[in-house]
Amino acid sequence: MKLRLAPAPLLLALAACQPASPDQSGATIRVDVIGTATDPAGAPRRVIAAATQAGLTDFDASGRVVPGLASSWRVSNDGRSVIFRLRPAAWADGRKLVGGDVVSVFRRIIAPASINPLKPEMAMIENAAAIAAGHAAPATLGVNAPLDSVVEIRLAAASPGLLTLLAQPDLAITRGGPRPPALGAFVLKDAVTRPVVLTRNAAYYDAANIGLGRIELTPVEDPGMAVARFAHDRTDIVTGSGLAGLSDARLLGPQVLRVEPATGIYGYLANVRSGPLADVRVRRALAMAITRDGLGARLFGIPAMLPVIGMLPPGMASAPVATLPDWAMLAPAARLDTARALLAAAGFDAAHPLAFAVSLPPGREHASVFAAVAADWSAIGVTASAREMSPTDLALALKRGDFELALSERVAPVETAAFFLGPFRCGVGAGGYCNPAADLLLDAAATDPGAVATAEAAFMADAPLIALFRPVRWSLVQPRVTGWTDNSAGAHPLARLGMTPKRGAR
Repeated sequence: MKLRLAPAPLLLALAACQPASPDQSGATIRVDVIGTATDPAGAPRRVIAAATQAGLTDFDASGRVVPGLASSWRVSNDGRSVIFRLRPAAWADGRKLVGGDVVSVFRRIIAPASINPLKPEMAMIENAAAIAAGHAAPATLGVNAPLDSVVEIRLAAASPGLLTLLAQPDLAITRGGPRPPALGAFVLKDAVTRPVVLTRNAAYYDAANIGLGRIELTPVEDPGMAVARFAHDRTDIVTGSGLAGLSDARLLGPQVLRVEPATGIYGYLANVRSGPLADVRVRRALAMAITRDGLGARLFGIPAMLPVIGMLPPGMASAPVATLPDWAMLAPAARLDTARALLAAAGFDAAHPLAFAVSLPPGREHASVFAAVAADWSAIGVTASAREMSPTDLALALKRGDFELALSERVAPVETAAFFLGPFRCGVGAGGYCNPAADLLLDAAATDPGAVATAEAAFMADAPLIALFRPVRWSLVQPRVTGWTDNSAGAHPLARLGMTPKRGAR
């Protein structure tokens, strides 16, 4: 498969090309990012955005939240107000950052027409939900700048995850327009050639402490190709997201493979609009017929791939008590009997067996998981086939509703129930699903601690998502890369990395 870069306008929208700084000393690092370069929410775009832009907070090399554009902050006693003091900072074109810029960014993110992937997470901000729905004016958003150097964010309820969210690239303080200048550690020097070239931003507030002078970034759609490039020393780091490629990466050995647990869910999204999966009895039967225990360990030798049977991954601090579906406590044989009865009630039996396709992206890891799940389904008389599609075609199929079951592989930027339950709100409608009663429960979550668990139970009863296990992140890192620290946040800012010279290099 050929490497594909995003069209120049897309990459230029992340950070305008800037003239090279007179001082471009420092090491060069080569990074392959797995993902579709044309996907605005894909890993390549996010890595470029993280390198060229900056947020109020940032991550250090170990994934801890540290000051970013905000040099400090103060949280009120009730946790509903956070006051940030901005440090002196300027964009690469020389314009200074002021508090009004921050206010403008958050209003853009919350606007009804915004497609920012973290927009649902921002519902924690005062009046954000009403503004996003078009029921309130943007000026009522709970973000204001009483001084050029001070920004206050007022929350509908205390949110311990706010500071982590503010460090995400999607919440960077970016100027409007098609070619916003860089505010982060690097500027986009060349978005046309391969690889994409980033050079150190001399105007960055912490430029003196950036060890890298140049980043050569290559978006790679095929994980196997990225692993092969690493094996032939054509790149120093392979990173991205998703399970695909892990089997090949493991062959290179533990000295270069980094595996980190992730707060996410790997499973299959159901099309509830049409076809056999539109019947809730079918979805429930399929969900309860799967043997999840030890699935990740059996297939990949990774016990950290914990089984998931609900809508939230296990171990979340915000949901310490797991909500289980009503069939969770049934013995395995009883589950299968119940699943067969549900299928029979839906009109499927030995004379009229259920058959459908699961849409998957390429990757033998996805195929291995599917084969194990399909074997479990065969025990209740179901025949499932794999429909392999390119990541681009799969995204289009999901958008158009042209699927029966399709892979859903999502990792949260911060441990919040809203990230996992938000896609199933009626206004989003993943897979065509809508449950107005569950939406009302989520609306009440800010003031009712039990509302999230009740909403999750309602979602699980409808089974719009057949969850399988908690995924992991994997990367390949050459030993000469310095500053890389494995962490549960999966945060590895390029600005924190360095390179030792190759042996024999001068």
